[in-house]
Amino acid sequence: MQHPAISPDEQVLPGLYIRPGRFDPAALLFLRVFRRAVWPLLFIGAAIAWVSGEFTAQSLERLTSPAEFLGAILSPLVTLAVAIALRIVVNFLGLLLATPLARSAWVPGHEARTWGKRMYDLGYLSSGYRAVRWSWAVQAEAVHRLGSVGLQLAFVELLGRILTPIAAAGFVLVVIFYH
Repeated sequence: MQHPAISPDEQVLPGLYIRPGRFDPAALLFLRVFRRAVWPLLFIGAAIAWVSGEFTAQSLERLTSPAEFLGAILSPLVTLAVAIALRIVVNFLGLLLATPLARSAWVPGHEARTWGKRMYDLGYLSSGYRAVRWSWAVQAEAVHRLGSVGLQLAFVELLGRILTPIAAAGFVLVVIFYH
């Protein structure tokens, strides 16, 4: 049902949030797979850290500065560090991939006047495009454009969605039963 206050020109069409060709839909689906992997990795990393005795406030402080973060790579906190790094990288790449869409969205003459303000606006608009690109409707369009490869990537993402509550439950069980 169409909302009466939204004109057809203002409606979201998922295909408009993916650039033409195969690269953009493939990159989007790969990022979704890695984005979905973050939560299971966090839960698994927390369980490993708990069992090893590294899940303490002092140990977790190692993940607050870049030097200490790198030091965690050689400890039981490695899985937590990888999950955090993966989340940061995926968000940055998602923003980077949305930037060309945001750059072409401005109607000439309506963008900010100074370079600095245009960059701020580009960042905000790219962030909005990135958020829409994470939606299920845009994912379905990307899967459709890639055919069997898209279906395979969507299946791998589904496995990540299934693994998340299993990893969370595993962490809870570790906390309950491991002293």
